[in-house]
Formats: sequence, structure tokens, C-alpha cells
Amino acid sequence: MKKLNYIIGFSAAVIALIVYIKTLAPTVWFIDSGELAAVASTLGIAHPTGYPLFTIVGHIFSMLPIGTEEIYRLNFMSAFFCSIGVFMFYLLMRFFLGSFSDEQTKSNKVASYKQKSQKNAVKEKPSPLPDVIIYTVSAASAMILAFSKTYWGAANSVEVYPIHIFFIITLMLVFMKAIFSTVRGKTEENFTSENKYYLIFAFLLGLSFTNHLTTILLAPACLTLFFYTNFYNKQRIYKLLGYMAVCFILGLSLYLYLPIRASMNPIFIWGNPVNFERFYWHVSGKQFSVWIFSAQGAMISFIILTASVVGLAIYGLVKQRTINPNMHFIFFIVVCILGYLLISGSPQIVNDQFKKFSSSLWNEFGFGVVMLSILGIYQLSRANIRIYYLTFLAFFSTVFYSINYDINDIYSYFLLAYIILAIWIAYGIIFIYAQFASIFKTHANKIIFGSAALLIFLIALNTNYAGNDESKNHYVEDYTMNIFKNADPNSIIISSQWDFWVSASWYYHFVKHIRPDIVVIDKELLRRSWYFKFLQEQYPEIYNNSRAEIERFLPELYKFEHNIPYDTRNIMKLFEEMMTSFVKNNPNRRCYITWEIEQNKNEPFAQDYGRLPDGLLFRLVPKNEIINGNQVKDYKVFDFTFTPAPLKDYYHETLMRSYAMMLTVSANYLLSAGRIEDARKYIELSLKAFPNYPQALELKRKFNL
Repeated sequence: MKKLNYIIGFSAAVIALIVYIKTLAPTVWFIDSGELAAVASTLGIAHPTGYPLFTIVGHIFSMLPIGTEEIYRLNFMSAFFCSIGVFMFYLLMRFFLGSFSDEQTKSNKVASYKQKSQKNAVKEKPSPLPDVIIYTVSAASAMILAFSKTYWGAANSVEVYPIHIFFIITLMLVFMKAIFSTVRGKTEENFTSENKYYLIFAFLLGLSFTNHLTTILLAPACLTLFFYTNFYNKQRIYKLLGYMAVCFILGLSLYLYLPIRASMNPIFIWGNPVNFERFYWHVSGKQFSVWIFSAQGAMISFIILTASVVGLAIYGLVKQRTINPNMHFIFFIVVCILGYLLISGSPQIVNDQFKKFSSSLWNEFGFGVVMLSILGIYQLSRANIRIYYLTFLAFFSTVFYSINYDINDIYSYFLLAYIILAIWIAYGIIFIYAQFASIFKTHANKIIFGSAALLIFLIALNTNYAGNDESKNHYVEDYTMNIFKNADPNSIIISSQWDFWVSASWYYHFVKHIRPDIVVIDKELLRRSWYFKFLQEQYPEIYNNSRAEIERFLPELYKFEHNIPYDTRNIMKLFEEMMTSFVKNNPNRRCYITWEIEQNKNEPFAQDYGRLPDGLLFRLVPKNEIINGNQVKDYKVFDFTFTPAPLKDYYHETLMRSYAMMLTVSANYLLSAGRIEDARKYIELSLKAFPNYPQALELKRKFNL
């Protein structure tokens, strides 16, 4: 049976991996994909919090003899770790469902409700689940999770979340094994051996933090259950915490990679963590902290909600022998109502993120499958109190924290909540089985029920396949290559389109050595002092030509980074002068900006230069070189090639709008120059990217293109 257990889990993982490979992105994806691929390929330092574990493991994967280039191997790494996560989730559910008849929970229920006789109370004890039900339901929930929208999406391209998924599932499994192996009053002859699960958990916890700090979302659940389980012996708990602290620090020590590698001066040295201050800033995510709890009153609401959840969990655990068993489920309802009331009165940022989460649920696991989780919550609240409160605390901690993070790619921060929902879905299936157990008395009928439960994953597979199929997604690669095509030799491009091509340019520029002549400057990163070290090392000519302006700006930037009072007007003035110097002090290089830079009128620079729409970029041209109002002598029309993307989310839609917007304004410029056929070409490309783009349609109608 043990072999069968692993065979089933392994089979689920292999099926998931096969599908993941089939839908795997072949190249760079949006957001941080290009940067992470570049960092892993070159053993650099990634954006906060540094992700040293991801970087080291990614470097190993980047050298594997699979695929044709590094980016595919790193995308495969995501598929691999998500499939291993499926296997670990199967083992987790196998352990949970095997603990269905937890002796502590059963004895609690026997003594709990005083209105019922001892005889009737004993009848209410949950009976052990048959092995066939445990195996099939565990596999079903693992497969449902595997093909849920966000989990599957994490498997398709390089990111830090697949390793994070593997760790949080493994941590829950090891932690609950530690909790269930703790026996009060037992004499421990070999302390380390008998507490091995606690020590393994502590080491894995430290190691997990070196991949992603949101592992901390397990803290309310783990701390509550740990102290509830172990507080019976204070001397023992102090000793156990000491041993665990050593193991935790050992795992966490992988963060030493950051200062050690920084001292070696790698290509990518985000944050430049060479001293304690910069190391702390980087590991703590200081640069991005402005986006968390940024809404007024958000922190207070989070504390109230989290304290309420922890308080109810502690009360439920401590009083489980005396309260009505239904109260545990009622606690869940109470938190839902309290959370909804506080979130409804919260600022728009919090409401928007919560709406993203709540609106995602209906199709996350396949059309309507999430409804099973409601039955599962009730079933688990009566079957196993410790597992119930682990999931209860982990779910609400994740949701209440993540809705306070003001970023577009928020769904990955809900991953722990989705994993908990998959656990509840499994218990929802168990609830249905329990209601009709009398029908499934024979082994054959149990197999039929288990097989039917297993087939539920096909709903998720069918619902999410089209949306998660990235096998033909070359959108970011195409856009990056078109930008490269657009730029003249040795040119400078100033942009803040990190999510759409700047991140990808790091990979293509420094790993694949495509268009190494181009200088790409990220405008937003110029607000961070470490970035100037990157510019100095990678683009020394540009840095040296603007050295005077940079050195005037850096002291003010120092004040900004260290929260020292500074003159807002002065720092903005120096920033604009530095930006202008990149254009003015490099007359032998053509300079371009992207559309969002042009639209930002709050930080003007290079005012002596005209902005000419030039394909997908705006070209900065000295005004004295512009003839006849807005004409230049060497205006080219490019053969941009790309595949139109379905407008399924913010990233795909923004990318297609970028094509449509720039091609339309460039067509308008060509019309003013009397180049009708060239304008027609750009209008056709614009409407190819965004068929209903109104400005393009208006030009087409007006000029009969």
C-alpha cells in the first residue's frame, strides 16, 4: 500500500508535468521573467528580496541539456517545481485524510455536547476512511490544484513562485507531522530524533525564506498550533525552540550569497548589498514596501482582522472539549462577515484587490468547483480541529495580507489561499461521501465514487486550458525585438516599460548578446542609487558623459533613500537635469523614449528636443534639425512582425495598446509628411494589434486608407 501511495502521487505529478510542458511558454514572459532569467543565467542578484535559492537552483537548470536556450530551461524549471508541488500536495492530503479519525478530535467530540448521551456521542465519531477513498480523493484534489488557473499559470514561465509553492506545501506537511507526533507527557529518550519533524520544518522554513518572504503567511497558523501543542512543558518548549532556531538560521544562511556574490561584481547587482545597510534594505524589500499597506487605515484593519482570526482559533482549540462542535464552522462565517464589513469600508486599493480575489474563485478550480470548499470547511471543522485551524488561519492571513499589496500581478500572492481551498475541496468530496456512505458499502462502489471524484479535475483542465496555454506566447519577445529593430545603431532608449520589454532586454542583451550596442535606461530605476553602479559598469561611456549631473543628483538621492528631509523641487530639478544629460551629452547617439515617458508631463526633460513618433518609439531630435515644422530627413518605416494577443488581462491588453497607440501616431506623422502608403502600412499594423482602436479607425476613415 505504501508503494501504491507513492505511485499514485507520482502519476499525478507526471500527468501535471506533461500538460505543463505542452503549455509551457517558449520564451520570455511578462513582468520579471527576463530579469530573473538573466540573473539565474549569470549568477547575479535579483530584485528584492534577492531570491538566492531561486538564483542558485535556476543557474543549475539553465545549464541542463534541454531545450535550445536558457529561457526555456528556466521555464521548464517552473513546470518541474509545480509538478513536484502536486506530488507533495498529494502526500499532504493523504496524511490529512489518514488523520480523519484523529484520536484527540474524536475524544473531544465524545465529551463535548452535554445535551446528548454518551451513547449518541460515540455514534457521532467519524469512522476511518477506506484506503480507496483516501487515495482517490487525495489524487483528485492534487489534480484539481494542478490545473487551477493561478497554480497552472505559475508553471508556465520562469518565476520564484513555483519553488515557493513546493516549500509551502512541504512545510505544511512536515509541520503537521510534527504536531501529530507530539505526545503530551511522553518521556523523550532521544530529543533530536523524537522531534525530527520540528527540526526539519525549521530548516526548510529558513531555506524557504531565502526564496520568498511570503512564507511568513504561514506564521499565524504555525505559531498558534505550535504553542497550543507544546505549551504543556515550558522547559521542553524552550529547548525545542533553541534547536529549531539553529536549524532555521542554518537554512536562512543561504542569504549570505547576496553579499558574497555582490563582492564579486556580477553583471546584475540589484541593490548592491555589499554592506549591512544595503543587505537589510534588499532582504526586507525596502524598495517595494511603499506598495504594501499604502492605503490609509489598511494596517489597522489588517491587525484587527488577523487578531480576530488568531483569537477565534485559540479559543476554538482551547475550548474544543466544551463548546458546540458547530461553533468552529460558525467562527469561519463570523470572520467572513467581519472581513467583508471592514474591507467594504476600506480604500479603493484594498477593495480592488479583494474583488480580484473573490471574482477569481468561480473559475479558479474549474467552473463552480470552489462550491465544494464550503462543504469541506464544515466537514473539516467536525473531523479534525487541528487541521481545520491550520487551514483557517493560513487562508485568512493570506487574503487579508495580500489585498493590501497594490500591484497588478497580485494573484500569485493568493497562492497559499488557493492551496487551502484545494484542501477544503477535498474535504467537500469527503462530505458527500459521508452523506451517502451507506450506498458505497461495497469495494466496487467505493472505487466508482473515487473514480468519479478523480474526474472532477477534468473540469479545471477544460476550464483553464485555453487561458493557461502559453505555448505560442512570443508576445514579449516580439515586442522586444521590434523595439530593438526600431532603434538605430548605438542608440539610447529611455523607458519605464519594465513589465513589457525592459526586463526582457536584460536577458536578450546580456545573456543572448542581441543588440549589445543599444543602451537601455530604466527611468524608474534611476531613483535607486545601486542602479548607477550598474550603469557605470555596463555603460561606462554614458555614465562618464553624465558624471557631473549624476554626482549632483546622488547626494539628494541619498537623502531620499535614508528618509532625510530633502527639497522636493531641488531633487526633481537635478533628476531632470541628469535625464537631459543622457540625451544632450551623447550627440553621437540617437536617443529614444517610450510612450509612457512622453505622456508623463510631471517630469519634463530635454526640452530643447522635439518628440517625433518613430515606429514604436519617440525619437528625440534637436529642434534646430527639424525642417518644415515637423519633418526629418531620415525617417524610416519598419516591418514590425508580431502575433496579435488575446486581450485576456492587463499585460496582454497594454502590450497590444502600445502597438496600436504608437503605430497610429506614427501613421499620423507620415500622413503629415505626405507618405500615404507608409501611413497605410502602420494603420494596418495598428488594427492588427487592436482591431477596434478608435484613433486608428478614425485615421483610416478620414484619409480613406
